Amino acid sequence: MQYVPKDMILYILAALMGIFTSWIVFYARNADNQIRKILAYVFLSMMNGMLIGPAIYLSGYLPFSILNIVLLSSAAMGIELIYPMIQFVRTLEGDGVKGVNVRIYVLFTIFDEFLMSLDFISISTGRSFLSYYHSNLLNLIFYPLTSYWFIFPMSLEMLLTAVMSLRKETAVGLIFIIFQSTVMFLTPSAINDALWRGIAVYVGGSAMTALSIFLFEYLYRKEYAEKNFARYLNRIIFTYFLMMLGVMIYQYSGNLDLLGGSIVLEMSIYLSAILRKDYFEGHGKIYWLADRKWSTLFLFNIFLAEFAMGATFDFQYYGASTFISSLGLAPFSISIWIISQFLFDAVVFIGGITGSPWFLIMMGAEMGSLVVFKILRTKSLENRVRMGLMITAYGVYSILLPSFVLANPQNYPFVGWSMGIGTGGGLAAALILPMLLTYLISGVLSLLFGARQLCSVFCTAPLMYQGTFYDSMKKFNRQGSLAKKVTIPPENKNMIYRVVSLTVYASLGTASIISLLDNFGYLNLTMYGTDPLVFIYIFLFDIMWYAVFITMPYFGSYGCINTGYCHWGNFNRWVGRFGFFRLKVKDSNQCVTCETKACATACPVGLSAHPGNFISTGEFKDSRCVGIGDCVEACPYDNIFFYDVRHFIRGKFGNHKKYEVRMIEKGSRK
Repeated sequence: MQYVPKDMILYILAALMGIFTSWIVFYARNADNQIRKILAYVFLSMMNGMLIGPAIYLSGYLPFSILNIVLLSSAAMGIELIYPMIQFVRTLEGDGVKGVNVRIYVLFTIFDEFLMSLDFISISTGRSFLSYYHSNLLNLIFYPLTSYWFIFPMSLEMLLTAVMSLRKETAVGLIFIIFQSTVMFLTPSAINDALWRGIAVYVGGSAMTALSIFLFEYLYRKEYAEKNFARYLNRIIFTYFLMMLGVMIYQYSGNLDLLGGSIVLEMSIYLSAILRKDYFEGHGKIYWLADRKWSTLFLFNIFLAEFAMGATFDFQYYGASTFISSLGLAPFSISIWIISQFLFDAVVFIGGITGSPWFLIMMGAEMGSLVVFKILRTKSLENRVRMGLMITAYGVYSILLPSFVLANPQNYPFVGWSMGIGTGGGLAAALILPMLLTYLISGVLSLLFGARQLCSVFCTAPLMYQGTFYDSMKKFNRQGSLAKKVTIPPENKNMIYRVVSLTVYASLGTASIISLLDNFGYLNLTMYGTDPLVFIYIFLFDIMWYAVFITMPYFGSYGCINTGYCHWGNFNRWVGRFGFFRLKVKDSNQCVTCETKACATACPVGLSAHPGNFISTGEFKDSRCVGIGDCVEACPYDNIFFYDVRHFIRGKFGNHKKYEVRMIEKGSRK
């Protein structure tokens, strides 16, 4: 199929039909009486009837003459007009009929565009559409729905209808649908061309990432969403997940069924909403920081959409078949092991996507933007510098070096083994030294600067937790019994922490021993050819991490710290106990008179003993404190500061008394 038809009249007709359909939808939405609602349906019926005849003629299946086709279209139009005529008569009789059902408008609008795409495909190619799709009925349905004859007019209709309908009602709804129409326009299957597919995947994915950033910042600023709009968000985002899955299947096999079906679903959801006046505003509010169910569903849908979108990036960059073959999936066989094969493949496939550089690049762009917004609102210079280092470390340390610069990153301590044992692969003899040096380097950094060198800088988790939207979810730490059990008790009294951390250590320890024995040739025990240590690591950090992250409304923020499942963080926090890092106050008397005690409620990890410790000792030290700095920001007197090896050196080798006097005077001035 040529994607640039020679006859420009088809383009003009498609654009005009898109514009006219937009006007019909706008007219139906704003119809203030029954007659106008019915008239809008009449317009759609007329378009439908006009397109049915040519579709039959162009199919070449029935040897009808032009005159018979005209009569057939007229008959179809007449049949479709029976329903509005009945509605019209009942309206005149005054029996309380409320006009035509919205679902009928949706059905006819989509069916009109479907028929137009069938007609124009046949005209532009000079061949009957049945000659392409006679062997598969689903192809006959979904191929036209994924071609540019359907995609481009529908994206135009979405854009024009939103501009006409929402520009004076709701800015957020209008902006959201402008993004939505852009993503629709950039459907990879619209044009059968490799260059277009590449542009559509990367630019469309970027548009979806920008849309996510816009939504996060909007929700953060407003702290609530209109109830219908909140419902619309979850439906559309889940539909995007289906669309991206459809794109993945299309990239791998060329099948368009799921992609076409999800496009119809998206248009149905959109039209059902836009046809209802004032749908995007009013009808109550959802305060998402007080609604754990909605927030969890929102996070889950966002993750699904991001996962599928990251997979389309990987498929486009590496090639779908090449990427999948590189994962080492277990072949399916009809045997008693089929369940274990399925579970293994599910873990490896999901982990292969979430651990891939392109998924991390997409997540970094999204989450990093939210961190930039937080930096702009941050007062403390040290906090701004730390967050800047955190963004840099995410890009350079977690993505650029191990994925694009170093050929064998596992040979480099602290880079290839960036999250401890399991990161760099199996525990081969030659890799033991780089792994041990990794722990040594990281341990020294924790002694000098505290565990924040990992949990607030080098790890990928802080970038995801510390953006504006996700940072505000720390309010869930003290909501619900489960979150309180995880965040409030200290580690030595937290049963969940002890059970989870011991389970993680036992599983990694066992897998490490097996991996090492495999390497020395004493065993040959693998998970369908995958090193057991690698498999455990994929499960813990490429899957379970996201499960903990998504369930923040129930488990609280920074679950990786509070549940103890991150063995690497546990190690660094344990070492940090013996180091220099702690929080100090410039004037402990200020804490006595403080009325807000905001430092205790601001902690995203859930620590709350700050005020008492500041009053009694002038400092606060806890293994779970990783120097995020929200307490520093929350203090109304600018009284709290970080203390680490830098301050120790100043006090030890500099003028200690002058230093202390300067800090106290600074505190008293505040």
